[in-house]
Parts: sequence; C-alpha cells; structure tokens
Amino acid sequence: MTDLTDDAIAPLLVEFYERIAADELLAPYFAGLDMPAHIPRIADFWSTIIFHTGRYSDNAFAPHLKMPGLTGEHFAHWIATLESTVDARVAGPYAETMKALGHRIAYSMQVRLGITPFAPLVVDDPAVIRIDRRATE
Repeated sequence: MTDLTDDAIAPLLVEFYERIAADELLAPYFAGLDMPAHIPRIADFWSTIIFHTGRYSDNAFAPHLKMPGLTGEHFAHWIATLESTVDARVAGPYAETMKALGHRIAYSMQVRLGITPFAPLVVDDPAVIRIDRRATE
C-alpha cells in the first residue's frame, strides 16, 4: 500500500462519503449535499491542510453551524469512518497526518460548537508531532 498523495485525496473522499451515506447517524447530515460539487471543495481543503497547496480558502467551520443536534457521538462516527477509509486505501506518513488532522478538526469543531468532545485531543501522538514540525518548516 502506498502513502497518501494529493491526487489520491478526491477518490479517498468519494469512498469516505459513500461510507458516511451508509451510516445511520451521519447520513442525514450529508443527505442534502451535492456530492459531485462538494468533493472537489473538500479535496482542496484536505490538500491545503496536508500538503499546504493553498487551494482552499473558504470557512470549513461555517456549514457545521447549520447542523442542529450534533453530538460527540456524531464526531466519533465521523472519525471512525475517516480512519477506516484511510486505512483501507493508503498507509504512510501522509495517511497518518490525515487521520491526526481529522482528530484535530473534530476536536476543534466540537469545542467551537459547544459540544463536549467525545475524546481528548492527544498531543503526544507522533502523527500530531509530525504535523507540528511540518507547519513550522
């Protein structure tokens, strides 16, 4: 299995959102999205935060303000789905970076939405440390 590349993000996200659509808890929150239009935007988001491409400059948090009833359980399902999708398709430092960033995003969104996080953010995780080093290079 090869590591995550920028070109592999969009196909990975297609599979991720297919899995989300099958999750009873998460599917209602994504049912109204035009997925063919959404995938390129979210791929740009991930490309920007993983590979620092700068392709995304929108507000990723804003749409979540319009999702009533979100709980830590929703974010736990989202993380589990992200991790299983990544693990099924890629392996390596960038794959680990994507999963670690997923945890950071989920934690941050929960806090900003006033939701008790489903789990603490682990800052001594090697993937998180690797992300911090890249951000300062």
